[in-house]
Amino acid sequence: MNLRPLGQGLAVVSLVACARATPPNTVFDPPPSRVSNAAFVVTPGVYNSELMAPYDVFHHTYFRDKSDYIAPYIVAADTGPLVTFEGITLLPHYTFDEAPKADILVIPSTKGSMDRDLEDEAYMRYVTRAVADAQWVITVCDGAFVLAATGALDGRVATTFPADRAALRQRFPKVDVREDVRLVVDGKFVTSVGGGLSYEPAFFLVEHLWGSDRVAENAKGLVWPWRLASIPHLIVGQGIHTRSPSRRQMRIR
Repeated sequence: MNLRPLGQGLAVVSLVACARATPPNTVFDPPPSRVSNAAFVVTPGVYNSELMAPYDVFHHTYFRDKSDYIAPYIVAADTGPLVTFEGITLLPHYTFDEAPKADILVIPSTKGSMDRDLEDEAYMRYVTRAVADAQWVITVCDGAFVLAATGALDGRVATTFPADRAALRQRFPKVDVREDVRLVVDGKFVTSVGGGLSYEPAFFLVEHLWGSDRVAENAKGLVWPWRLASIPHLIVGQGIHTRSPSRRQMRIR
């Protein structure tokens, strides 16, 4: 980063990004063997971190193996401009009706996750359908409210943004909401706290799918100190973990 003085006390910030190749933006329907589709379903007011952090992790899987990776894409009511909570304009890749089938569904938190989105019939229809079809479902922050509203978390364990756990418990009493962990894995559902920790559920899934060596390379590329054993997390049926689970231990129910 170089700072050059400009005028009275102002400075121009010049950022030099690391040069790197860009993976294809094509989303495959159905994807080629060993390539998985990951749909990020959003509405206006989606929070930057909850969308971009896991998207970045999945996008980087391409650089580890160009024949075996996750292809992420954004799904919304339409493909017109959509503004995030922090004011960034997005152009979603697909509408709810056009989106390819998702192997992985990611539900990032939005300004309306606790109220407005739950009343959006088109949005909830897509989410309910995608939850049923996906092999894995990740919620980030208050995306847990949306997943709970489909009924998929009834009788299961979950977590969400720390300040909203009481509200999740009150609104969805059939969900066992945990206070003591940042990440919960219950069957194919991965719920997480969000915020600056929004990278964690995506790194978890990369480690589960490909192992510790692959996720270490992903984390290195993103300059992220990923170590599952250091994260308070719960894998249902195995208790709170302080070490990484093996693929053999985990299964989708």
